[in-house]
Amino acid sequence: MKKILLSIAFCTVAFVSYSYAQTAPAAQTSKSPLDSRVKFKSETIDFGTAKQNKPVTVQFVFTNTGTTPLVIENARPSCGCTTPNYTQEPVLPGKEGKITATYNAAVVGQVSKTVSVKFKGIDQELDLHLTGKVEP
Repeated sequence: MKKILLSIAFCTVAFVSYSYAQTAPAAQTSKSPLDSRVKFKSETIDFGTAKQNKPVTVQFVFTNTGTTPLVIENARPSCGCTTPNYTQEPVLPGKEGKITATYNAAVVGQVSKTVSVKFKGIDQELDLHLTGKVEP
């Protein structure tokens, strides 16, 4: 009788453990620190069509939606053909900052470049994208 009860108890614990492990974890609704501090008008800009060897410049505009000044620590391009510049001074809450990216347009064809932006005090980087086409 003890063996039967022990077997039933073991099976019950195993079943409950298995059922609990199979349930999906609750969806996480927390936003990243970046989402609550900065809002870009657009994270992707299509510059359209450019002529070869005529540099193209795009401007990414963002708003500080946080409660403390926002400082761009670094803006890093995906390759040497793109040069980023950015607002150097702290961007106060509610104010706008800018990141410009100039693509040298030396190669004919479709363009898809990235500028990774790092804000001071926020571990997460944000990727901005510029796309377009270069014609001869």
